[in-house]
Amino acid sequence: MRYSFYWSRRLAVSLAAALVLTMPFDGWLAWAAFAAGFAGMFMLYTNFGNRRIQKKYGLSRREYYYILDQLKEAKAKLSRLQHLFLKVRSLRSLKQMIELNSLVKRIYSVVKKEPKRFYEIEPFFYSHLDSVVELAEKSALLSSKKVKGPDMKRSLLETTETLGDLSQTLEADLRQVLARDIEHLTIELDVARQRSAQTKKLIEPEQPALKGDNEDEQRTTVTTGTRYGRKKR
Repeated sequence: MRYSFYWSRRLAVSLAAALVLTMPFDGWLAWAAFAAGFAGMFMLYTNFGNRRIQKKYGLSRREYYYILDQLKEAKAKLSRLQHLFLKVRSLRSLKQMIELNSLVKRIYSVVKKEPKRFYEIEPFFYSHLDSVVELAEKSALLSSKKVKGPDMKRSLLETTETLGDLSQTLEADLRQVLARDIEHLTIELDVARQRSAQTKKLIEPEQPALKGDNEDEQRTTVTTGTRYGRKKR
């Protein structure tokens, strides 16, 4: 959808530039100027936009706008999940909703900040998030019922347990999308420790000799000299 809008915008800009170029000409020169202006602006606009996105995100324009569409859908699902806070009736369900919202929001924020990471957790956008939202809505609906028969209680229990499993799946998605950051952080901490140890060795002053050690050294020197003198006699 966003990519289609980009194409429309690119065509509109190219058409406007071509029309401006045709104003000084008449006849076939006007048509030639229109064609040259349209083609030139279209290619220039495309190349400039592609280079800018490639440099900033490491993605092609098509990939970038596709990921933006996926993020837009994910944001709508996150909004549905947040609205369930008002529908749950038990403390356990409320705690579970808070945990699910937190996990989904963190994953969404990471990918929004760095769209290229979308490809590291595609299952989250294609299936995991949908399952979480659907089951959470079902759980909220069942828990809001005042009268609960045995079948409804059983269904609510199964839904809650399944949401617990999906919560673990979301945790795995989050760990996967943050794995590179954790690795980089570990390397940076190791380097910082090594630099700190080297700096400490350079600026650490030498320990002065103790007074008792100096006296012992002097006594040893005097005694040794006396002995040498006796041997010479």
